[in-house]
Amino acid sequence: MARSEALARERTARAALREAVDDLRDAEVRAGAAPPPARWWRWAAVVAVVLSLALAGWGIARWSQESGRTSDAEYERIATDRVTLLLSPDYRQPGRAQRILAGATGEFYDEFAQSADAYTTFVKSRGTVAEGTVDGAALSGRTSGGATVLVAATVRFTGSPDNRSQREREQAFRLRVLLTDSDGGPKLAAVQYLP
Repeated sequence: MARSEALARERTARAALREAVDDLRDAEVRAGAAPPPARWWRWAAVVAVVLSLALAGWGIARWSQESGRTSDAEYERIATDRVTLLLSPDYRQPGRAQRILAGATGEFYDEFAQSADAYTTFVKSRGTVAEGTVDGAALSGRTSGGATVLVAATVRFTGSPDNRSQREREQAFRLRVLLTDSDGGPKLAAVQYLP
């Protein structure tokens, strides 16, 4: 029992000491002898934590938004690939029209799908062999769902070895290509020939 009484007296003494120290501090503050207790660092810590969390949230949101976007260079590469395929008909590759359609969407897909069989038949009947080369491509505009790319290309027509009546020739093209983002990546949505 003596031990519990000693602990109780010690607790009472500590509480009285804390109360006395608080009273002394209050008296010094009222008298102007001591500055008020510094609690600003607690507020500074709270503000720093809140700002850090807000900045981290903004960074994560920005990163997730940017990670899903296609870069300008990627749009240019995709436009180059699609235009090269489009401007390189070859009667020896009857599945080329389907490859063009696989990389197309929207209005261009609808229009080309209607004439894909006629395209394949025409290329085969003429024995057409051509090699399209993109001389340059540059992004001219972006939207949230795609991009417009200007493409300069040259097509070298060689014809088939069986049809010597077709002479070799080259033709330059300038195109405005609209790429639209879709589930499988950007696809060709429109092609406009520029004079």
